Amino acid sequence: MARVKRRRRLRSMFDAVFHRPQVKAVNGYFSTFTAYQPSFTTWTGGIYEAELTRSIIESGANHASKLKPEIQGVAQSQATASLRYQPNPWMTTPQFIKRIYTMLQVNDTALIIPIFAEDNITQVGYYPVLPTSCTAYDVDGELWLGLDFPTGQTVYVEWSRCGVMTRHQYRDDLFGDGTNVLNPTLELLQAQNEGEQEAIKQGASIRFIGKLSQNRNEEDQEEARKRFNRQLAPENSGGIAVYDRLFDEVTQITPSSYTVDAEQMERIEKAAYRFFGMSEDVVLNRADEETYNAFYEGNIETFAVQLGFVLTTMTFSKTEIAHGNEIMFSANRLEFASNATKLNVATAMFDRGVFSGNQVADIFQSPHYDGGERHVIRGEYIDLDLISEHTAEAAAEAAETNAKIAISDQLGNTNEGADDASETE
Repeated sequence: MARVKRRRRLRSMFDAVFHRPQVKAVNGYFSTFTAYQPSFTTWTGGIYEAELTRSIIESGANHASKLKPEIQGVAQSQATASLRYQPNPWMTTPQFIKRIYTMLQVNDTALIIPIFAEDNITQVGYYPVLPTSCTAYDVDGELWLGLDFPTGQTVYVEWSRCGVMTRHQYRDDLFGDGTNVLNPTLELLQAQNEGEQEAIKQGASIRFIGKLSQNRNEEDQEEARKRFNRQLAPENSGGIAVYDRLFDEVTQITPSSYTVDAEQMERIEKAAYRFFGMSEDVVLNRADEETYNAFYEGNIETFAVQLGFVLTTMTFSKTEIAHGNEIMFSANRLEFASNATKLNVATAMFDRGVFSGNQVADIFQSPHYDGGERHVIRGEYIDLDLISEHTAEAAAEAAETNAKIAISDQLGNTNEGADDASETE
């Protein structure tokens, strides 16, 4: 009886992603031009806890998640096949892209780790990891990354197999510079929120200063204070507080608190929008065609280009890349376009054979149809390489036609002259 080979059971996501044999010796930190110990630490500030900045990041991540992976070349693999729908067992492609975008915005650095099959050779997927810290090490003259996780586990991964995306990369040769520059804006946002909360608390209370009619000991003062405060309890539905000769005078204090005015608050919000390359109209889903196109070109498109290059280099060899194998990401930018713009683009591209019928259907969010994958072209268009041949042929035919017309006209004029001479005689 044949023995059934059981698949190795994985106890956690960590085992599934990092089940390859680990290096045994690290020769020291990897030296770069600008730092002896290049590393980055996951930012633990409140950038993703603040309501405004989270809304900005979430909006951009939602739009980025609509990017569609396009695999070019003949070197198809399990990894590229999984990238179309599910890069790893726990994420769909939109979730995968959204997480990478979010990590990049929060930490200025995003790490993508390849997932290998049980043979530790065949790459079958991708996973975006979020370690607490990442440090570059030298392993036998090669650059490796040491990843430290909150669970206390540490793994080492070859730099050549990792995908590293960065923003604001200036001082560090390998990683982004971090988002600490946004701290002043976050502090102002927090101060504004606290000021508004304190103003609400103070506005809900009544405060008085009472002047006692004569000197009292501490016990009498405390008793007088408690007696008067009992009149300020919610049970006093009449809303009237009275005092006797114990007090000479009772003065109410009008609570006041400082909050940022509208103009200053607008400046704070613009600083956050400017940092992330976002506009309020996009966050609130009220962007028109021009606004969305500007947002796409300045934000989403740059992210898509970098992601495509990163996944290409960590998936294909240099030889495969040289032969045209590539991963890129595209998006239907016409979703926000007006119907007039959609019609103009669809007509121009379809008539010239650039778009198929199904691609035109995608523009108008319509279902595909049988035969819609074909490309057609209008009859009056001509291949540029054949234009001279067709022009010469057409010119020759036109010249021949003109010659015949000229001869016919000459013959006609001769006959008319002869008829006129006969009539004269």
